[in-house]
Amino acid sequence: MSSLVGAVFERSATSKPSSPFAPGPSSAGFPQATHRSKKSAFSKAREQNVQRRDHLPTVVPSQPMQQHAEAGRSLDWREQMSRENEYRVSAMTEDEREQEKKEILQRFGPGIGDILKKAREARERNVAGPSSPRIEPLPSALASPSRPASSASKKIRFAEVTESDVHVYESAPPSPRKKALALPPPSIDDNDAVSIGTWKGKSPASTLANEEPEEGTPEYIRRRFFPSAPSNNPNLAWMEESARPGSSGPASTSLRFDLSGNVLPPSLHDSLPTHLGLHHHAPDETGVQLAGYTLDDIFLMSRSEVKAQRAAAMRMLGGIADWANLNEDQAELRPRVLAAGIEAMAERGSLGLHAVEVVWKCLSAYAVPIIAGVELGITIPSLPLSHLLQQTATALETSEDPTSLGHLLAILRQLANTNNDTATEIVSTPSLISNLFRAFLLSSSHTSTEHANEALQLLTTLASSSRANARTLCEPADALLRFIAILPPPNPHLVTSTLAFYKTLASYGLYSNIASTAHLPLTDLARYIHDNHSLAAPWAELLEAWIVCATDPHHTTPEHDILWSQVVACGWGQDLLAIMPKLDDSDDMAAVWRATATWLEGARINGVRAGEEERAECLASVKAGFETEGGLEHKTVQAALSNLTSELSLIEGSDPEKMARMGRVAETLAAAIRLWLACLPTSSTNPISSPPFRLPFEQLSEICRKLVAHPVWSALPGSGAGYAVYRPLSSLLARYLRLSRHLPNISQDVWMAQALAVIARLLPGDEDFAVEVTNELIDLFTVEWTNARGFDMTLEFWNKRGLKILKPFLPHVIRPTLDVFVGPSTTSPNSIKYSTTQRLPTHSSAFSREYGVPLRRDWSLAPLDHLLRSGVSPAFQNLPPSWDGSEVDVTRAALLLTNICREISSRYSLSSFVLTREEAVFGCMKVFMLEHGQPHNDSAEEVFRDPLVNKLMDNLLSRYTAVAGLPTSPDDLEQAAIPFLGSSTPFYQYYTDFIALYDAISFSHPTFARLLLPPTTMKYAPDYRRHLWNDFAHVIRTIRVTPETLIAGDLGEYLWPVDSDPQMLGGYLRALLKDGGVQDFLRLVALHHVACNIWPDLRENGEDERAEKLLKAVIEQGSHDTVAEVMRYRQASKQHVSLPPDCFNIHENLRISRLDFVRRVGGDVLVERVHGLFSQG
Repeated sequence: MSSLVGAVFERSATSKPSSPFAPGPSSAGFPQATHRSKKSAFSKAREQNVQRRDHLPTVVPSQPMQQHAEAGRSLDWREQMSRENEYRVSAMTEDEREQEKKEILQRFGPGIGDILKKAREARERNVAGPSSPRIEPLPSALASPSRPASSASKKIRFAEVTESDVHVYESAPPSPRKKALALPPPSIDDNDAVSIGTWKGKSPASTLANEEPEEGTPEYIRRRFFPSAPSNNPNLAWMEESARPGSSGPASTSLRFDLSGNVLPPSLHDSLPTHLGLHHHAPDETGVQLAGYTLDDIFLMSRSEVKAQRAAAMRMLGGIADWANLNEDQAELRPRVLAAGIEAMAERGSLGLHAVEVVWKCLSAYAVPIIAGVELGITIPSLPLSHLLQQTATALETSEDPTSLGHLLAILRQLANTNNDTATEIVSTPSLISNLFRAFLLSSSHTSTEHANEALQLLTTLASSSRANARTLCEPADALLRFIAILPPPNPHLVTSTLAFYKTLASYGLYSNIASTAHLPLTDLARYIHDNHSLAAPWAELLEAWIVCATDPHHTTPEHDILWSQVVACGWGQDLLAIMPKLDDSDDMAAVWRATATWLEGARINGVRAGEEERAECLASVKAGFETEGGLEHKTVQAALSNLTSELSLIEGSDPEKMARMGRVAETLAAAIRLWLACLPTSSTNPISSPPFRLPFEQLSEICRKLVAHPVWSALPGSGAGYAVYRPLSSLLARYLRLSRHLPNISQDVWMAQALAVIARLLPGDEDFAVEVTNELIDLFTVEWTNARGFDMTLEFWNKRGLKILKPFLPHVIRPTLDVFVGPSTTSPNSIKYSTTQRLPTHSSAFSREYGVPLRRDWSLAPLDHLLRSGVSPAFQNLPPSWDGSEVDVTRAALLLTNICREISSRYSLSSFVLTREEAVFGCMKVFMLEHGQPHNDSAEEVFRDPLVNKLMDNLLSRYTAVAGLPTSPDDLEQAAIPFLGSSTPFYQYYTDFIALYDAISFSHPTFARLLLPPTTMKYAPDYRRHLWNDFAHVIRTIRVTPETLIAGDLGEYLWPVDSDPQMLGGYLRALLKDGGVQDFLRLVALHHVACNIWPDLRENGEDERAEKLLKAVIEQGSHDTVAEVMRYRQASKQHVSLPPDCFNIHENLRISRLDFVRRVGGDVLVERVHGLFSQG
């Protein structure tokens, strides 16, 4: 000790006594941690001595001696008992303590702890007294220094202390001096508010409501009426309130996270030291303060008024978002994290940066690969879109961090690709687009060129979503000229994206005046591209769009925004021809071919002598290349054919990468065909005598024949947003269809078959082409052509315009929704005026009733839909004044067109395009349902009684009988009816109306009766059979259908599996027992199911009791012929149905076994009654 203590110095008498240091408030929101390692034990002892020396005792009035004595006597026995209890508890082991706790809880209930706590608090209040002031104890004499008072003015000098002389103690968890307040709750009317949890800590104020359970709850009932019952009875678990998703369960109660948002193992919850910053939260329900933060702790901190706490919470939520993205079972947590991040996005500093990262991470869980030109249709649950976009606009304005700006841009790109409505919301958000330009695209921005390129791609996506959005984006588009004004460009990708954005605007006929206002930089760019071909494709695509606008300047917005004279003056056609020989990339070559073809098509309309000079100039430039073996154009076409053939032979299903490669190759071939068509003279005939230049026509025909019927199309309905990659393939087929019309070896019938196949492969955006092709087909189906093919129609039919009466309906069949016009893959003068979007719709919309293409196999029967809904049909609301058709005329034409289409497709083995049996049946049902709900004053007015209509229906249905041999379709009538009925109306309801109509007006119409039976085959639900055989049993006798006229893929569809439904067996039995109750094939059906439920040799399983009852009923109530048929009925095989009389021939062994069964049922008496019937067989 003497080595540590130095000399003793006297303290100056005038020096002031020192006072303890009071820590000030923390600016960070957290209490300042005071570690014991900061002060040595000697310093603490010195401070305590100074405090004792400077402390003055408080003098208070003494209490009466009697009161003190009484209080002492009342507490003596409690203190004695308390000491004895403490001694007994300290002597117990841990197991004994736990056992004692269990016994106390079992004896007094789980609330005993609260009761004892309240009693102790009451005793302490009574002891202290309500009015007695707190008496500070006098300092003990033992606590004063032992040395004389004079020594108090001395100082002690300590020797130098090394680090090895000082022991560092572990710090205790700091207790916050001031509790941070949370943000106020959202208003009730705030629909965008998302709950991010409730505080699980202990409330500082205890009320009666917190102590007693709420009235009516399971715990209240238990305490009130069953106090002896355990509180956690598993039999009453169903009464407990279900946990709210995302706020309870393991994620919110047991999991704890560190400051980075990583999950802490449970083993570290009570072992980590407090200086790590993991204890700055309220204790848990048991009063223990564990390391790490629960989700509710973090969400509570995220609403704090102290930004430092919110920033720490956001940093943790970023890690939690990563954790939730890796765990699918935590998907319900993501909206809570997302809502917390959105709320703080607009904050400055680290809080805003972390919040943007949180939102980006949450939304990335819903991200899918971006496919250009299609709405992805992603659904993000509980997304407050408007609030998110407002916060994003503010964050773009305030943030300067490149990483955070990149995250904001990624968020906007993901949302813009979701759907057109979201893109419109982005464009209409105040200040969002201007802040986007300021942050990424203006010269004052300091972001990377990669982010600028992504921002340009975002603008292109927004512009392609709708015409209104494109018009809004025209205003700041001038600012992008800076990317093409500097040559050579610092980053060619920025030039490419800028040209793509201008091309998208031009596809609506917008902003094409830039071609003249920015003539000089565009001319310099064209000159630069002649020597640097990397920008050839986007430059050619932009010229193509501008040339289309100039072809018909009346369709631009505003009108005459660009004129054909400007195209001629700029020499764009000559520029395209000049750059063509310099290209070596097939994609660049295809883009230049398309632009050149557009120039020639425009010259055909606006040029001198219909563009004859331009065509000659083009042929002089390209003809040699296409026809020479080593020519660049020839090699490009041959390579594309070879690649497409190879891909078609290898692809299985819908592989996205392979489909994309096939699409690029198909675009090259389609561009070559389009250029060939554009070079045709105006007076060309079909077929032409001499082509403008040679193409491998036979190879093109073969590859398109394989493509149109390839199995890859079967994956189209289930391809999701990936269906957009099929668009180049359908464009190739459309271009080939135009080419084949001019080929000498393609007959008219062959072209019709090709046309019927190709229009079934079109996609949204190809509606105009589909209308053109269907109108051409109708023009070709003349009276001479139909009569030569055996479709004998009356002269009256042709005098009423024949099939041309359907033309007003076809545009509405192909484009059911008139307010949506998807721009085609090849821009046209019509599309720049009417297109409302340049993106394909979501997959679910494209294959719904909102869109008519791809055309269904029964598209030729669609005019009947408009007849059935004539009151609301847009076709009837827009009929031309000269149209004077009737229901009968339209029905005749639709049925004739359907018969023709079916005949042509079947003749050329295009089976996948032939109407299925179910589609034909449902289409004919529509003819009869035209009378549903109509007044029937005269049966002659009924459409189905028209002889020509009846003949056409019989001719169509004859191809689908059992004897026709057409394979059974995997589809059913319920699926075939969805396009007309929709998913909300079941086909069963339609069928019940159909039977009721038959009962009311049919008068046993044979075709009407045949259509009743297909839904009663055994592959359909028994409800259909019950409705016909039981509910409308009286109509069964009017149905006369022979096996030859039965509509089915196989007769066995009505027989197998055997019907064992009791109600149906009763219906079959009644029909058999009633004289004349069932005839022809329906009698065979009833006989089959009754016999197969009686005879053991026909029964697969079943009850003998039911068989006995059926047998007795037949014998006792049936006619002689009916009993004989049941006794002798048999079917040798399910694969081949035996018809009468073959099904009544039984061999001797079978006769004996059945007689034995009859004997077991009714004895020899019953055998005697039926023995003769067996002998007749």
